[in-house]
Amino acid sequence: MKHLLLLVLALSFLACASAPPPPAESASVETSGQPEPRSDGVAGSERQPNPSPSYRILKEGRHNHDNWLQLNEYFLIHYLYADIFQRFGLHKIFALEDKIRILAGVLYNLDFQTPVNLIFDNFSQEGSLVVSLQLIRIGDRRSVLLATNTDREGRTIYVGVENVAKTYKRSYVIVEDQLIALTDLYSQSRESALIEENRADRLARFYIFDGNPGNDTVAEGLLIGSIREAETPRERSQAELILSRYYMSRNRLAEAQALLLAVGSQLARVDGDDALREGYSIAYEELLITNALKEHEERMRETRPKSL
Repeated sequence: MKHLLLLVLALSFLACASAPPPPAESASVETSGQPEPRSDGVAGSERQPNPSPSYRILKEGRHNHDNWLQLNEYFLIHYLYADIFQRFGLHKIFALEDKIRILAGVLYNLDFQTPVNLIFDNFSQEGSLVVSLQLIRIGDRRSVLLATNTDREGRTIYVGVENVAKTYKRSYVIVEDQLIALTDLYSQSRESALIEENRADRLARFYIFDGNPGNDTVAEGLLIGSIREAETPRERSQAELILSRYYMSRNRLAEAQALLLAVGSQLARVDGDDALREGYSIAYEELLITNALKEHEERMRETRPKSL
């Protein structure tokens, strides 16, 4: 992890130096607002973990820090940030370096043999939060199952196999190189409902995370139109945040960064929108983590022995 940790420190410095407000700082301080709505419409938990949790990654290093599944890093980062850090309030507790290390530990160690277990000690007075991720096969499709030892909001920790049915779980499928939540996969009925709703930003978000790369460029056009037609700075910033995620999903990281810096400048002039500020901080951290893992994978390719 030596090269990855050095890169983490450099990216953290860049974030603090150039992003108004600093995303790493904003994400580590408690705010009164709710996290940005996720792609499945579920907001993060209001529950705050104990002030000094620690974590362990069981099975770290199994694949020598190699993205052997050849996944698009952004989709895994986006979903697991929301379903682990944001859902359980950990995004306000752990530093950027910890988040990179945890997400890298999952990306590099997923396999069909044994799960990757993330243990968050001192999560509550009841005990540790356990998040388990296992690569499985359903028919001819590779999938990932996320399971926890808590309820959906992390308010209750369950012990014993008799309580497994009560625990929070999440299923994802791998479509080409994208990790997509099972509930987000494209359906014509959902597309029709969103078109009738006449919300271009919501339809664009659906296209980005529906596992159908063929409509991704439609999402870009919808968002650019929404930005041009926005009547308030808030509407413009919301559409720009979604567009930045489109750019990240397409590996257009320089464009995503430029757009997020513009959003940060807008938010610095707007008072009283904690939810949007937190959404901005999360999007910027997703960018930094994506960049770190892509840079690390490039270093691995450069040092990997060439086949004879």
